[in-house]
Amino acid sequence: MIKVFLVEDEFVIRKAIKHTINWEQEGFELVGEAGDGEVAYPKILSTKPDVLLTDIRMPFMDGLELSRLVKESLPDIRILIISGYDDFEYAKQAISIGVEEYLMKPITEETLLKELNKAADSIRDENMAKLARETYKKERQEIRALELQKFFRDMLDGRVNVQDSLEQGRELGIDIIAPWYNILLLQIFPKDLEYGLLESYSKAREELNAAVRKKIENMPCVYLYEQPGGILCFIEMADSMEALQSQESQSIEELRAYMEDHMDVKYFLAIGKPVERIRDMDQSYNAASRRFAERYLSDDSKVFYAQNGSERPEGEKSHLEKKISIDYHKLNIGKIEQKYMMNFLRNGSVTEIQGFVADYFDSIDEESLLSLPLRQYIIMGAVICAISFLGSINVPQEAIDARMNDFQNALSSVGSIEEARDYMERLLTEAISVRNKVADKRYTRVIDEARVYIQENYNNEDISLHSVASNVNVSPNHFSMVFKQETGETFIEYLTKIRMEKARELLLCTSMKTSEVGFEVGYRDPHYFSYIFKKTQGLSPKEYRKTQRDQDKEQKQ
Repeated sequence: MIKVFLVEDEFVIRKAIKHTINWEQEGFELVGEAGDGEVAYPKILSTKPDVLLTDIRMPFMDGLELSRLVKESLPDIRILIISGYDDFEYAKQAISIGVEEYLMKPITEETLLKELNKAADSIRDENMAKLARETYKKERQEIRALELQKFFRDMLDGRVNVQDSLEQGRELGIDIIAPWYNILLLQIFPKDLEYGLLESYSKAREELNAAVRKKIENMPCVYLYEQPGGILCFIEMADSMEALQSQESQSIEELRAYMEDHMDVKYFLAIGKPVERIRDMDQSYNAASRRFAERYLSDDSKVFYAQNGSERPEGEKSHLEKKISIDYHKLNIGKIEQKYMMNFLRNGSVTEIQGFVADYFDSIDEESLLSLPLRQYIIMGAVICAISFLGSINVPQEAIDARMNDFQNALSSVGSIEEARDYMERLLTEAISVRNKVADKRYTRVIDEARVYIQENYNNEDISLHSVASNVNVSPNHFSMVFKQETGETFIEYLTKIRMEKARELLLCTSMKTSEVGFEVGYRDPHYFSYIFKKTQGLSPKEYRKTQRDQDKEQKQ
C-alpha cells in the first residue's frame, strides 16, 4: 500500500477528498489528515507517508513551508499541491522545493487519482530499482568473493602466469603490482576447543577471524583470503624491504594487542620469505607453509619466520633449533607422541605432511634416533594415533583395519631414519586421505542441512548467506565456496530458484493474488516479485498463470 497524508484547511474539501476516493481499493492507505501545516508536520514525521497531498494557503504554516520542511526530513516523499491560486510565483517555489505536481482547484476525482497513481508508480519503480540494485550487489559480492578465493589460490599455487595474474586482478578491481611481496598465514582458535575438521567451523572461530580481518585487512597494501580450516592468508605488498618488514611488524603488533584481551585464545602466525616478483609469490607461500606446519608441535601461541637467511627477531628460535633428548626406555606415547600426532591428524593437510615429519624427527635428538627400538616405538605410536583418530571420526572398524593392517605389519621397513620418515609420511597421507573423505561426506550433510533450512525459511525476507551459514555452523566465506562446489549454484541463485518454484506452484494451484504469492515466497514488494519472476521465468506472474491455465484447458478438450 502507498501511504498518503492529506493537509487541507477547508473542512468540506478535506472531507470530500477523504470520502470520495476508495483508498484501499485503489492501492492507497490514508494514514492521516490535518487542517494546517503546523499540526500536520509532526504527524507526517511520525507516519512517514509516501505521498503528501496539501493545499498552499493555510493558517499558521502554509503548504510551501510545510513541503520544504517535509522534504528535508523525508527526501523521497512525493508532494502534490492542490491550490486555488494560479500564481506563477507559487508554482516556481513549489518546483524549487521538489513538488511533483501543482494542481488547480477544483479537481475531479479522476484527475486526482491519475496524479496519485502516477506518483505511486514512480515510488514503486524506484523501490523496485533499489531492491534490484541491492540484490545485484549481494549476488556480485558472493560471486566476487568466490572469484577472489580462486584467484588468490591459483596465484599462490603457481597455476597462473604473471600476465594472467595482472589481468584477473584488474578484472577483480585489485592492484597486485608492487616491488616486494610476502605471505602471512594465520590460524586462531580457542584453547579449550579442537578445530580442523568440518565441525570446527564454529561461530566462535568465525567471530575471532572476523575481528582479526577487521583489524588487518584495512591496512594499506594487504589482501586477504580464507583457506579451508579457518586459515587466514595475508598477501602483503610494499615499495621496499624495509616497508614490508614494517608492515609485518605492525600486523604482528595488531594481532598481539588483540590477543591480550583474549587469554582463552591461541594463535599461530607464519611469515614467508620476501620476494620481488609476482611469479615468486608461491615460493613465499611455500616458505610460510613450511614453517606453519610447526604449529602442530607447539603448545601455545607462536610466530614463525621462514628460513630465508633473514635475521629472526631476538629471542625467537625455530623449533628445529630446539633438540629434545628422549630416553626411549621411559617413552610415554600418551604424553609425547599422541599430543602432536593427533593435533596434526585433526588439522593438517596433505601438503604439510613432509614438513611436519621433517620437523617431528628433527625435534628429536639425533643420537636417540640411532636406536632401532626407539624408531620402531615412535612409528608404532604413530600407527596407534592414526587408528585412534580414525575411530574418533566414526570410520568403521573394518575400514580402519583394512587401511592400517599393512602399516602395523611393516615395522621391519624402518631400518634407517630415512625409512622411518618415509613410513610416517605414507602413514599420515593414508590417514588424512580417509579423514578428508569423511569430511567430504560431512560437507554433503552440511549442504543438505542448508537446503532443508532454505526450504523451511525461503519465505523469510531476511534470509541471507550469513544466516544460513550460521545455522549450519560454518563461516560464510567457507559456506559460500562449499555450496557452489556442491550445488553448482551460488546461494542467491539457489534461493531464487526455490522461491520461483514455490511461486509457480501457488500461481497454478491457488487463487491468490500476485502480490500475495510474492509475499508468501519472501518478496514484500509485489512489483519487485513480478520483476524477478519475469527475469527468471520469461513471463510475468499473470502471464504465466494465464498461459498455463490456457494450456490445461486445451489439453482437457
